[in-house]
Amino acid sequence: MPRQIATALLRPGMKLGRSIYDERGRVLLRRGVELKEAYIARLKHYFSSVYIEDRAFDGIEVPQVIADEQRHELQMTLADEWGRVAKAASFERVAFSRNFARSLSDQMRNLMTTVRFTTCIQEDLSALAGYDNATYVHSVNVAIYALAIGAGLGLPDSMLLDLGVGALLHDIGKLWVPGHVLNKPDRLTAEEYEQVQKHAGYGHDMLVRQPELSYQIAHCAFQHHERMNGSGYPRRLRGDEIHLFGKILAVADVYDAMVMHRPYRPGVSPADVMEYLFSSVGSLFDLEIVSLFSRKVSMYPVGTQVLLSDGRVAVVVGLREAVPSRPLVRVLSDQEGGPSDIDLSVTLNLTIVHAGDVTIYTAID
Repeated sequence: MPRQIATALLRPGMKLGRSIYDERGRVLLRRGVELKEAYIARLKHYFSSVYIEDRAFDGIEVPQVIADEQRHELQMTLADEWGRVAKAASFERVAFSRNFARSLSDQMRNLMTTVRFTTCIQEDLSALAGYDNATYVHSVNVAIYALAIGAGLGLPDSMLLDLGVGALLHDIGKLWVPGHVLNKPDRLTAEEYEQVQKHAGYGHDMLVRQPELSYQIAHCAFQHHERMNGSGYPRRLRGDEIHLFGKILAVADVYDAMVMHRPYRPGVSPADVMEYLFSSVGSLFDLEIVSLFSRKVSMYPVGTQVLLSDGRVAVVVGLREAVPSRPLVRVLSDQEGGPSDIDLSVTLNLTIVHAGDVTIYTAID
Protein backbone atom coordinates (compact mmCIF):
# COMPACT_ATOMS: atom_id res chain seq x y z
CA MET A 1 0.00 0.00 0.00
CA PRO A 2 1.31 3.46 -0.77
CA ARG A 3 1.84 5.47 2.40
CA GLN A 4 1.00 9.14 2.68
CA ILE A 5 3.72 11.33 4.19
CA ALA A 6 4.42 15.04 4.36
CA THR A 7 6.57 16.35 1.52
CA ALA A 8 8.85 17.80 4.21
CA LEU A 9 9.83 14.20 5.04
CA LEU A 10 10.69 13.11 1.50
CA ARG A 11 14.19 11.78 0.93
CA PRO A 12 16.07 10.95 -2.31
CA GLY A 13 15.63 7.31 -3.28
CA MET A 14 12.01 7.02 -2.11
CA LYS A 15 9.60 5.87 -4.81
CA LEU A 16 6.35 7.62 -5.56
CA GLY A 17 3.37 5.46 -4.57
CA ARG A 18 0.73 7.32 -6.55
CA SER A 19 0.99 9.43 -9.70
CA ILE A 20 1.02 13.22 -9.34
CA TYR A 21 -1.22 15.33 -11.60
CA ASP A 22 -1.58 19.05 -12.33
CA GLU A 23 -4.84 21.01 -12.26
CA ARG A 24 -5.74 19.83 -15.77
CA GLY A 25 -5.21 16.15 -15.00
CA ARG A 26 -1.87 15.88 -16.77
CA VAL A 27 0.69 13.53 -15.22
CA LEU A 28 3.61 15.35 -13.61
CA LEU A 29 5.30 12.32 -12.03
CA ARG A 30 4.24 8.72 -12.45
CA ARG A 31 3.85 6.12 -9.74
CA GLY A 32 7.08 4.21 -9.15
CA VAL A 33 9.47 7.00 -10.12
CA GLU A 34 12.47 7.31 -7.82
CA LEU A 35 12.53 10.73 -6.20
CA LYS A 36 15.52 12.98 -6.74
CA GLU A 37 16.38 16.24 -4.99
CA ALA A 38 14.98 18.27 -7.90
CA TYR A 39 11.68 16.36 -7.83
CA ILE A 40 11.41 16.73 -4.07
CA ALA A 41 11.99 20.49 -4.23
CA ARG A 42 9.15 20.86 -6.74
CA LEU A 43 6.82 18.61 -4.76
CA LYS A 44 7.41 20.62 -1.58
CA HIS A 45 6.45 23.76 -3.48
CA TYR A 46 3.14 22.41 -4.75
CA PHE A 47 2.01 19.67 -2.33
CA SER A 48 1.75 19.25 1.44
CA SER A 49 1.87 15.45 1.22
CA VAL A 50 2.26 12.64 -1.32
CA TYR A 51 2.13 8.84 -1.37
CA ILE A 52 5.34 6.80 -1.33
CA GLU A 53 5.88 3.08 -1.77
CA ASP A 54 6.40 1.26 1.53
CA ARG A 55 7.18 -2.47 1.67
CA ALA A 56 5.65 -2.66 5.14
CA PHE A 57 2.25 -2.33 3.46
CA ASP A 58 2.68 -4.67 0.50
CA GLY A 59 -0.60 -6.33 -0.45
CA ILE A 60 -2.78 -3.56 1.01
CA GLU A 61 -4.39 -1.00 -1.29
CA VAL A 62 -6.14 2.26 -0.54
CA PRO A 63 -9.70 1.66 -1.84
CA GLN A 64 -10.23 4.42 -4.42
CA VAL A 65 -13.74 5.80 -4.83
CA ILE A 66 -13.19 6.56 -8.51
CA ALA A 67 -10.33 5.82 -10.88
CA ASP A 68 -7.72 8.53 -11.42
CA GLU A 69 -8.71 8.79 -15.09
CA GLN A 70 -12.36 9.45 -14.23
CA ARG A 71 -11.45 12.07 -11.64
CA HIS A 72 -9.06 13.91 -13.90
CA GLU A 73 -11.47 13.96 -16.81
CA LEU A 74 -13.93 15.75 -14.53
CA GLN A 75 -11.28 18.15 -13.25
CA MET A 76 -10.10 18.95 -16.78
CA THR A 77 -13.67 19.57 -17.94
CA LEU A 78 -14.13 22.04 -15.09
CA ALA A 79 -10.74 23.70 -15.56
CA ASP A 80 -11.29 24.24 -19.29
CA GLU A 81 -14.74 25.75 -18.86
CA TRP A 82 -13.92 27.84 -15.82
CA GLY A 83 -10.90 29.25 -17.62
CA ARG A 84 -13.08 30.20 -20.58
CA VAL A 85 -15.84 31.68 -18.41
CA ALA A 86 -13.35 33.74 -16.40
CA LYS A 87 -12.32 35.56 -19.60
CA ALA A 88 -15.87 36.67 -20.43
CA ALA A 89 -16.13 40.40 -21.03
CA SER A 90 -19.38 40.81 -19.10
CA PHE A 91 -20.84 38.85 -16.17
CA GLU A 92 -24.37 39.39 -17.49
CA ARG A 93 -23.48 37.65 -20.76
CA VAL A 94 -21.56 34.70 -19.35
CA ALA A 95 -22.73 31.42 -20.86
CA PHE A 96 -21.38 27.89 -20.84
CA SER A 97 -20.05 26.45 -24.07
CA ARG A 98 -22.42 24.34 -26.14
CA ASN A 99 -21.21 20.90 -25.06
CA PHE A 100 -20.24 21.66 -21.44
CA ALA A 101 -23.53 20.80 -19.70
CA ARG A 102 -23.94 17.59 -21.72
CA SER A 103 -20.38 16.46 -21.02
CA LEU A 104 -20.74 17.22 -17.33
CA SER A 105 -24.04 15.33 -17.10
CA ASP A 106 -22.60 12.28 -18.89
CA GLN A 107 -19.60 12.19 -16.55
CA MET A 108 -21.85 12.69 -13.55
CA ARG A 109 -23.97 9.67 -14.49
CA ASN A 110 -20.81 7.56 -14.48
CA LEU A 111 -19.85 8.97 -11.10
CA MET A 112 -23.33 8.26 -9.72
CA THR A 113 -22.99 4.60 -10.68
CA THR A 114 -19.64 4.35 -8.91
CA VAL A 115 -20.67 6.14 -5.71
CA ARG A 116 -23.98 4.27 -5.42
CA PHE A 117 -22.10 1.00 -4.90
CA THR A 118 -19.68 2.49 -2.35
CA THR A 119 -20.96 1.63 1.12
CA CYS A 120 -18.30 3.71 2.90
CA ILE A 121 -15.68 6.09 1.47
CA GLN A 122 -12.39 4.83 2.91
CA GLU A 123 -10.05 7.03 0.87
CA ASP A 124 -8.59 10.36 2.04
CA LEU A 125 -9.81 12.43 -0.91
CA SER A 126 -8.10 15.58 0.38
CA ALA A 127 -4.70 13.93 -0.16
CA LEU A 128 -5.19 14.34 -3.91
CA ALA A 129 -5.09 18.14 -3.75
CA GLY A 130 -2.04 20.20 -4.56
CA TYR A 131 -1.83 23.94 -4.05
CA ASP A 132 -2.50 24.60 -7.74
CA ASN A 133 -5.41 22.19 -8.28
CA ALA A 134 -7.26 22.51 -4.96
CA THR A 135 -10.27 24.27 -6.52
CA TYR A 136 -11.03 21.41 -8.91
CA VAL A 137 -10.18 18.63 -6.46
CA HIS A 138 -12.50 20.28 -3.93
CA SER A 139 -15.34 20.49 -6.46
CA VAL A 140 -15.07 16.78 -7.34
CA ASN A 141 -14.71 15.77 -3.68
CA VAL A 142 -17.83 17.71 -2.69
CA ALA A 143 -19.73 16.04 -5.53
CA ILE A 144 -18.64 12.59 -4.32
CA TYR A 145 -19.67 13.33 -0.73
CA ALA A 146 -22.99 14.87 -1.83
CA LEU A 147 -23.81 11.87 -4.01
CA ALA A 148 -23.00 9.51 -1.14
CA ILE A 149 -25.47 11.38 1.06
CA GLY A 150 -28.09 11.63 -1.67
CA ALA A 151 -27.84 7.92 -2.48
CA GLY A 152 -28.14 7.13 1.23
CA LEU A 153 -31.33 9.18 1.36
CA GLY A 154 -32.73 7.19 -1.55
CA LEU A 155 -33.01 10.13 -3.96
CA PRO A 156 -34.09 9.22 -7.51
CA ASP A 157 -31.56 9.42 -10.34
CA SER A 158 -32.94 12.72 -11.67
CA MET A 159 -32.35 14.42 -8.31
CA LEU A 160 -28.96 12.76 -7.84
CA LEU A 161 -27.89 14.07 -11.25
CA ASP A 162 -28.87 17.64 -10.35
CA LEU A 163 -27.27 17.30 -6.92
CA GLY A 164 -23.99 16.03 -8.39
CA VAL A 165 -23.76 18.67 -11.11
CA GLY A 166 -24.74 21.36 -8.61
CA ALA A 167 -22.02 20.17 -6.26
CA LEU A 168 -19.42 20.38 -9.04
CA LEU A 169 -20.50 23.96 -9.77
CA HIS A 170 -21.30 25.17 -6.25
CA ASP A 171 -18.26 27.48 -6.08
CA ILE A 172 -18.34 28.86 -9.61
CA GLY A 173 -19.28 32.28 -8.24
CA LYS A 174 -15.76 32.60 -6.84
CA LEU A 175 -14.61 33.39 -10.37
CA TRP A 176 -15.90 36.92 -9.74
CA VAL A 177 -14.30 37.38 -6.31
CA PRO A 178 -10.80 38.94 -6.38
CA GLY A 179 -8.10 36.27 -6.10
CA HIS A 180 -6.11 38.19 -3.50
CA VAL A 181 -9.18 38.05 -1.23
CA LEU A 182 -9.96 34.36 -1.82
CA ASN A 183 -6.37 33.28 -1.21
CA LYS A 184 -5.54 35.65 1.64
CA PRO A 185 -3.79 33.65 4.39
CA ASP A 186 -4.63 36.16 7.13
CA ARG A 187 -7.94 36.99 8.72
CA LEU A 188 -10.29 38.74 6.30
CA THR A 189 -11.50 42.25 7.00
CA ALA A 190 -15.26 42.83 7.22
CA GLU A 191 -15.21 44.28 3.71
CA GLU A 192 -13.25 41.32 2.31
CA TYR A 193 -15.56 38.80 3.98
CA GLU A 194 -18.51 40.60 2.41
CA GLN A 195 -16.81 40.19 -0.98
CA VAL A 196 -16.37 36.46 -0.42
CA GLN A 197 -20.01 36.06 0.61
CA LYS A 198 -21.10 37.43 -2.75
CA HIS A 199 -19.89 34.29 -4.53
CA ALA A 200 -23.09 32.42 -3.59
CA GLY A 201 -25.23 35.04 -5.35
CA TYR A 202 -22.87 35.30 -8.30
CA GLY A 203 -23.01 31.53 -8.78
CA HIS A 204 -26.81 31.45 -8.58
CA ASP A 205 -27.27 34.35 -10.98
CA MET A 206 -24.89 32.82 -13.50
CA LEU A 207 -26.26 29.26 -13.32
CA VAL A 208 -29.91 30.24 -13.42
CA ARG A 209 -29.31 31.83 -16.84
CA GLN A 210 -28.04 28.55 -18.33
CA PRO A 211 -30.99 26.89 -20.14
CA GLU A 212 -29.38 23.44 -20.03
CA LEU A 213 -29.35 23.38 -16.21
CA SER A 214 -32.23 22.91 -13.78
CA TYR A 215 -33.06 25.52 -11.15
CA GLN A 216 -32.08 23.03 -8.42
CA ILE A 217 -28.50 23.19 -9.69
CA ALA A 218 -28.48 26.95 -9.26
CA HIS A 219 -29.71 26.51 -5.69
CA CYS A 220 -26.63 24.43 -4.85
CA ALA A 221 -24.53 27.53 -5.47
CA PHE A 222 -27.07 29.81 -3.78
CA GLN A 223 -27.59 27.86 -0.54
CA HIS A 224 -24.43 25.91 0.31
CA HIS A 225 -23.48 28.51 2.94
CA GLU A 226 -26.92 28.72 4.58
CA ARG A 227 -27.10 27.37 8.14
CA MET A 228 -29.93 25.88 10.19
CA ASN A 229 -30.02 28.72 12.75
CA GLY A 230 -30.07 31.50 10.15
CA SER A 231 -26.44 32.51 10.63
CA GLY A 232 -25.43 31.62 7.07
CA TYR A 233 -25.51 33.62 3.85
CA PRO A 234 -26.59 35.12 1.53
CA ARG A 235 -30.25 35.10 2.70
CA ARG A 236 -29.96 33.88 6.30
CA LEU A 237 -32.45 31.08 5.71
CA ARG A 238 -33.47 28.88 8.65
CA GLY A 239 -34.34 25.21 9.06
CA ASP A 240 -36.76 23.95 6.42
CA GLU A 241 -36.47 27.20 4.47
CA ILE A 242 -33.20 25.67 3.21
CA HIS A 243 -33.50 23.34 0.22
CA LEU A 244 -32.44 19.73 0.82
CA PHE A 245 -29.54 20.25 -1.58
CA GLY A 246 -28.40 23.24 0.46
CA LYS A 247 -28.36 21.14 3.64
CA ILE A 248 -26.39 18.38 1.91
CA LEU A 249 -23.88 20.75 0.31
CA ALA A 250 -23.34 22.58 3.62
CA VAL A 251 -21.99 19.38 5.21
CA ALA A 252 -20.03 18.14 2.18
CA ASP A 253 -18.45 21.53 1.52
CA VAL A 254 -17.42 22.25 5.12
CA TYR A 255 -16.00 18.77 5.62
CA ASP A 256 -13.80 18.86 2.53
CA ALA A 257 -12.71 22.46 3.13
CA MET A 258 -11.61 21.65 6.67
CA VAL A 259 -9.70 18.42 5.93
CA MET A 260 -7.86 19.85 2.91
CA HIS A 261 -4.34 21.20 3.40
CA ARG A 262 -3.70 24.78 2.33
CA PRO A 263 -0.40 26.63 1.85
CA TYR A 264 -1.19 28.73 4.92
CA ARG A 265 -2.56 26.03 7.27
CA PRO A 266 -2.62 22.24 7.69
CA GLY A 267 -5.84 20.30 7.24
CA VAL A 268 -7.89 19.10 10.19
CA SER A 269 -8.13 15.33 10.70
CA PRO A 270 -11.37 13.69 9.45
CA ALA A 271 -12.12 12.47 12.99
CA ASP A 272 -11.91 16.01 14.36
CA VAL A 273 -14.07 17.39 11.55
CA MET A 274 -16.71 14.73 12.23
CA GLU A 275 -16.70 15.82 15.86
CA TYR A 276 -17.18 19.43 14.75
CA LEU A 277 -20.09 18.52 12.47
CA PHE A 278 -21.89 16.64 15.26
CA SER A 279 -21.23 19.42 17.76
CA SER A 280 -22.88 21.85 15.32
CA VAL A 281 -26.00 19.78 14.61
CA GLY A 282 -29.15 21.87 15.01
CA SER A 283 -27.32 25.16 15.04
CA LEU A 284 -25.48 24.88 11.71
CA PHE A 285 -26.17 21.47 10.18
CA ASP A 286 -29.07 19.03 9.80
CA LEU A 287 -28.94 16.00 12.13
CA GLU A 288 -30.11 13.44 9.56
CA ILE A 289 -27.55 14.65 6.99
CA VAL A 290 -24.62 14.62 9.45
CA SER A 291 -25.57 11.19 10.86
CA LEU A 292 -25.79 9.68 7.38
CA PHE A 293 -22.55 11.36 6.30
CA SER A 294 -20.70 9.90 9.29
CA ARG A 295 -21.71 6.41 8.13
CA LYS A 296 -20.76 7.06 4.52
CA VAL A 297 -17.30 8.60 5.12
CA SER A 298 -14.65 7.03 7.34
CA MET A 299 -13.26 9.16 10.16
CA TYR A 300 -10.02 7.16 9.79
CA PRO A 301 -9.40 6.69 6.04
CA VAL A 302 -7.17 3.81 4.99
CA GLY A 303 -3.60 5.09 4.92
CA THR A 304 -4.10 7.56 7.77
CA GLN A 305 -1.17 7.71 10.16
CA VAL A 306 -2.21 7.57 13.81
CA LEU A 307 -0.59 7.83 17.22
CA LEU A 308 -1.72 5.15 19.66
CA SER A 309 -2.23 5.66 23.38
CA ASP A 310 0.89 3.60 24.16
CA GLY A 311 3.05 5.97 22.09
CA ARG A 312 3.43 3.77 19.01
CA VAL A 313 2.90 5.10 15.46
CA ALA A 314 0.62 3.11 13.16
CA VAL A 315 -1.21 3.36 9.84
CA VAL A 316 -4.87 2.47 9.28
CA VAL A 317 -5.01 -0.56 6.96
CA GLY A 318 -8.64 -1.63 7.32
CA LEU A 319 -12.00 -0.53 8.66
CA ARG A 320 -14.65 -2.10 10.83
CA GLU A 321 -17.86 -0.49 9.55
CA ALA A 322 -19.78 -1.61 12.65
CA VAL A 323 -17.20 0.16 14.86
CA PRO A 324 -15.85 3.03 12.70
CA SER A 325 -13.82 4.55 15.53
CA ARG A 326 -11.84 1.31 16.06
CA PRO A 327 -10.04 0.44 12.78
CA LEU A 328 -7.42 -2.20 11.98
CA VAL A 329 -3.97 -0.59 12.19
CA ARG A 330 -0.44 -1.67 11.35
CA VAL A 331 2.25 -0.56 13.80
CA LEU A 332 5.24 0.74 11.87
CA SER A 333 7.87 -0.61 14.26
CA ASP A 334 7.23 -2.97 17.15
CA GLN A 335 9.56 -4.13 19.91
CA GLU A 336 10.41 -7.14 17.77
CA GLY A 337 11.46 -4.81 14.98
CA GLY A 338 8.86 -5.57 12.31
CA PRO A 339 5.37 -4.24 11.58
CA SER A 340 2.40 -5.86 13.32
CA ASP A 341 -1.37 -5.55 12.94
CA ILE A 342 -3.73 -4.59 15.75
CA ASP A 343 -7.51 -4.75 15.55
CA LEU A 344 -8.65 -1.92 17.79
CA SER A 345 -12.22 -3.25 17.77
CA VAL A 346 -11.04 -6.11 20.01
CA THR A 347 -7.91 -4.59 21.58
CA LEU A 348 -9.84 -2.25 23.85
CA ASN A 349 -6.93 -1.13 26.02
CA LEU A 350 -5.52 0.88 23.10
CA THR A 351 -6.99 4.05 21.60
CA ILE A 352 -6.09 6.51 18.86
CA VAL A 353 -4.98 9.77 20.45
CA HIS A 354 -3.92 11.62 17.30
CA ALA A 355 -4.58 11.21 13.59
CA GLY A 356 -3.97 12.89 10.29
CA ASP A 357 -1.02 15.20 10.91
CA VAL A 358 1.54 13.41 8.79
CA THR A 359 4.23 15.99 9.52
CA ILE A 360 4.82 14.74 13.08
CA TYR A 361 5.91 11.29 12.04
CA THR A 362 9.28 10.00 10.94
CA ALA A 363 9.58 8.65 7.41
CA ILE A 364 10.64 5.08 6.79
CA ASP A 365 13.84 4.90 4.71
